[in-house]
Amino acid sequence: MLYMFEQTQHEILNKILKGRHIKSVYQPIVSLTDGEIFGFEALSRISDDSLTMNIEQMFRTADKINKSWELEILCRDKSLESAFYIDCNKKLFLNVNPNIIHDTEFTSGFTKSKLNEYGISPCNIIFEITERVAIIDNNVFIDSIKHYRNQNYGIAIDDVGAGYSGLNTLSAVKPNIIKLDMSLIRCIDEDEIKQLICKAMVDFCKSANILLIAEGIESKNELETLIKLNVDFGQGYFLGIPQKSFADIAPEKIEMINMYNKKLR
Repeated sequence: MLYMFEQTQHEILNKILKGRHIKSVYQPIVSLTDGEIFGFEALSRISDDSLTMNIEQMFRTADKINKSWELEILCRDKSLESAFYIDCNKKLFLNVNPNIIHDTEFTSGFTKSKLNEYGISPCNIIFEITERVAIIDNNVFIDSIKHYRNQNYGIAIDDVGAGYSGLNTLSAVKPNIIKLDMSLIRCIDEDEIKQLICKAMVDFCKSANILLIAEGIESKNELETLIKLNVDFGQGYFLGIPQKSFADIAPEKIEMINMYNKKLR
């Protein structure tokens, strides 16, 4: 049964790749100081409803059958197609699997050629280093970071607090941005330990000149707590859902952020 399931997943992935059945949606990343949009994270979705597969499963399957780079190219291309319309002052966050550098099809310069095609500056691109699978070789992982940093891209470490990205990773990578995982943000208003961890990350990031983003904000209480803790930016369904366009957040959410900040003055 497991073999049949995996075979089906392989077939679905091949259909996705062959038909280019990927679309991108964009979720806003918002300043928790004034509600201004800092940037958008590009998220991949399967565009053909008949191809039923979980997104994480799709990437895992690609890893298993050595099609990671082929899938990465497709997702990145789809993300950049619409980036022509993004405000030149906003950042575009692109997820990347660090192990694609192992893929025999990996080539450098693909993203830069696409950016030139769409008239986008590399300094407006932030690569989110995600760990969908275990890092195969830490040296190769660091090399992949250097590969992007040397081309003037920003680097963000994702899932911090989820048990993936350790302090050694942060020390070695020296990212521009850290994203706190939603597991740490969930119900943070009710959990003193989570607040202490978050506060420690805020202090660390301020000292290290690293921007801090809280992911997965789903309630006004979580939002207010994160503002009290001086987190730089927020992302989550409470602030804005992923959409096809680069949409502003609702005016009432901006008012809420400004109101919470005024209360702290």
